[in-house]
Amino acid sequence: MGLFDKAKNAAKNYTSSLKENEAKNKEMANAPMEERIKMRPEGVKYCIVNNLGKILDVYENKVVFTSTKSTSTLVTGLVFGNSVTQGEKTIYYKDATGVQYKPSTVLDGYIQVETASGNMTSSSSQYSGENSIQFSGKKLNEEAEIVVAYIKDRIEEIKNAPVGGAIQQLSPADELKKHKELLDLGIITQEEFDAKKKQLLGL
Repeated sequence: MGLFDKAKNAAKNYTSSLKENEAKNKEMANAPMEERIKMRPEGVKYCIVNNLGKILDVYENKVVFTSTKSTSTLVTGLVFGNSVTQGEKTIYYKDATGVQYKPSTVLDGYIQVETASGNMTSSSSQYSGENSIQFSGKKLNEEAEIVVAYIKDRIEEIKNAPVGGAIQQLSPADELKKHKELLDLGIITQEEFDAKKKQLLGL
């Protein structure tokens, strides 16, 4: 096999790989939240995936933005003039200064976790930066609002926790509210919610 044929095969395999990743990304993006969480690493509490192959995994102590290799992320990287085609960015809540959220309307919405380093407020960083994820559609607006509220709560809890002490426990009412949100998202069942409600209320 000549050099040209090897290069041609390599390009073909790379393109096929991008298309496979594209299909996986779209399958995950269209799946319900509870199914997405099952596809992600252990410990993920919430997961948002867009059709451009970017993933936001929300943990108890951090968020992880992952940009997968796919045809969409390749094109996006070329359009914005930066590399959003691969890699991940981990931000621990103790290092975060806040979170920006814009719901999807006619234009795409976004979630951006801000840190003290770098300029995190430009229009390009909000939509294509390594600390952000863009999305569209009413369904993802509903999910994004719950995710943003959780991230804000975790940042506040960690920032306000006594030095060397444990993070204060949520009140039963706050715990119940969070479990209701999980129920509404389909992450837990009605039976699990009812059991937790009885436990929290001492019934």
